[in-house]
Amino acid sequence: MKKPRVLVDFIKLAIAFKLLFYKNVIEKLTNNPYFPTPYISLVDALLTVTNLEVAVLAAVDGGHTSTANMRDKEVIADDAFRILASYVNQTANGDDTKISSSGFNQSKNSPPVPKPILTISSGPHPGDVKYAAKASEKSCAYLWQSTTKPSPLDSDWKQEGITTVANFEVSGFVPGTLVSFRFAIITADGISEFCVPVSKIIT
Repeated sequence: MKKPRVLVDFIKLAIAFKLLFYKNVIEKLTNNPYFPTPYISLVDALLTVTNLEVAVLAAVDGGHTSTANMRDKEVIADDAFRILASYVNQTANGDDTKISSSGFNQSKNSPPVPKPILTISSGPHPGDVKYAAKASEKSCAYLWQSTTKPSPLDSDWKQEGITTVANFEVSGFVPGTLVSFRFAIITADGISEFCVPVSKIIT
């Protein structure tokens, strides 16, 4: 039987979720008796997160230089947490209790990853976005929305369009902007609740 191992699945997260994940790992590892001497100090690791946050805010203007800097800071943060993940993996030596206490995900007993309800990807041109939803047999149509507000109210969501298929493409977003997206299903019984929003830095 294989020992559980630390996963580096956090690398694939969108920056907004990656920042939350990294902060949680720092919190879980701080004063954690299982992991007293990490290969990289938690202070240094947290600094990479702070620098990435600053770079994300600076990239909202969509400038090429600020966006490139944001990507550079993301790589630096990713490398720091790869090092922490390696340390946790070596130190825990397959102990799932220790791995769980670190904030990292582990391979053992991990439930299968379901297909995301909503996937957001870049379109063919700068500022283009592609929605891809998990199709529903009950749907008559799909209602697509977006917002740039960090903690949006229902009134802050902008309707981007309605389609009869489970995908949609929209253009005109400002590169470097952090945008949240969601959709609802329109059925014969009415409109469903909106899905959990997915955020993406526009490229």
